[in-house]
Amino acid sequence: MREFRPPVRPSVVRTILAVVIAAVALVPTGLLLRVVTGLSQVSYAIAGGALTVRSGDPTWGERTVRLADVTDVRVTDLRGGRRTSGTALPGYCAGHFSYEGLGGVWQATNCAGRALVVRSRDVGTPVLVLTPPDLEGFQAALAAGTETSVTLPPPDKGPLTLIAAISAPVAVLVTLMVGALMLFGPSRMRYLVGGGALEVRTMFGKRRVPLAGAHARAHVPTKLWRVAGSAMPGYYTGLFREEGKNTRVYATDLKRTVLVEGESRIVVSPEHVEFFLSALRDEGASVDAPDGPSLL
Repeated sequence: MREFRPPVRPSVVRTILAVVIAAVALVPTGLLLRVVTGLSQVSYAIAGGALTVRSGDPTWGERTVRLADVTDVRVTDLRGGRRTSGTALPGYCAGHFSYEGLGGVWQATNCAGRALVVRSRDVGTPVLVLTPPDLEGFQAALAAGTETSVTLPPPDKGPLTLIAAISAPVAVLVTLMVGALMLFGPSRMRYLVGGGALEVRTMFGKRRVPLAGAHARAHVPTKLWRVAGSAMPGYYTGLFREEGKNTRVYATDLKRTVLVEGESRIVVSPEHVEFFLSALRDEGASVDAPDGPSLL
């Protein structure tokens, strides 16, 4: 079989797209995995004249307020809650939230509707929201400065764990496949002519087209509409529509292509159009030369 290759030219746009798609696919997945693997339990501790609240989330960390700076501690029913920037899972709410009557707060709680609100003169964290099991008991410990330590039950990460287990492999696979197509797809494309057929090979597949009864000619596509496949700069593969007809495109340069019409309609872009057309003619296709007349 005679092998023909399409022209391959470096493309900065393809490289940038590969990086962007990788970031879009992998960054959210990485954040999800970090939450699933890094999230631990919320804890409250009164010791050394200070209240320390640990969120159990590396993103939100912990907050420490001196008891001398505490101005008010009260049990409150939370209403109209809204997460502004934080983590909210079943039984776990940490980060910045907002509530009716309270405004903006920093909290590390079990998402209960009844909580302990701690106000302080600390500019960085003026309002803390906590949910120890014994609200009134912890309130009294704060007022008296009694050393106390409370750890909440671990958050329910079951749904997130399942999502991460499914999405992580898919995101990695999609990123590798798309990146490989963008960076290496054009150089792996081949057109093989022989045995009475044209065989197109791409990175992840191949297509064989019988040449008996087929017609081929030099062609410049107009108004190609992608139906399914890839339409990246310098790499076009898949099903398109042209002139109201389904057209399979396997090309790297749409300005210099060959149209083969037989059992199906295929557009390819061999580097040497004249030699390619001659090879198609030798395998049984009727061929028009680039300047028009038939080579039969």
